[in-house]
Amino acid sequence: MTRPVDAVERTIKGQLVEAIRMLARADIVDHSGHGSARRDRHSFYINSAASVRGALTTDDIVVVDLEGDLVEGRARPPFEFHIHAEIYRARQDVGAVMHTHPRWSTFLTMVGARYRAVCAQGALLRDVPLVDSPMSVNTRPAGESVAATLGDAPAVLLKSHGAVVVGSDIVECFALAAYLEENAYRQYMAMQIGDPYVLTEAEQGEFRERLWTPNLFRKTWDHYQSKL
Repeated sequence: MTRPVDAVERTIKGQLVEAIRMLARADIVDHSGHGSARRDRHSFYINSAASVRGALTTDDIVVVDLEGDLVEGRARPPFEFHIHAEIYRARQDVGAVMHTHPRWSTFLTMVGARYRAVCAQGALLRDVPLVDSPMSVNTRPAGESVAATLGDAPAVLLKSHGAVVVGSDIVECFALAAYLEENAYRQYMAMQIGDPYVLTEAEQGEFRERLWTPNLFRKTWDHYQSKL
């Protein structure tokens, strides 16, 4: 008989695999993006560095501690595991982290354009802070800098590099990563025509109150899952 903990572990690994595959299909995660889910206070699940993101399986998920040492599995984690480790150290409310390399969000950072909420779901990301460096986050101090810049926000952009999105669980984290890029795409395209309308603070607050719900996050998940 399977232990309950094994069933939970299979569910978490399966969700993490699906989230990364869906982000890869949507061109939000590329060949070197990565996602993780907290296992406990001292370790987390993450896809291995060598894994093919669009063809990921649960065999590609390893468990590492906050120092990056393997707890389970044989493949090494991504060099930028520090992003995940330092956010988990700093944010006890975070249950999942996605480091993506999204096209449209990154274009904005390359020209110094701020992320602006131009659609309802985009307002859920609030004012997205920026790490003003394109360098790989492959040391603990660099990871600490990302976590500090993130603060209590749901996402942070990395200049000319990518984005980091966090959530209380995998579904929420995935949905927020999708919203970040959907909003950035609309903002970028509108900027080709003129100055886009940016939601007012009152409008953003109302959208955050109405739309920050597990049902909406699941609806977004199901939409992207249907495309796999």
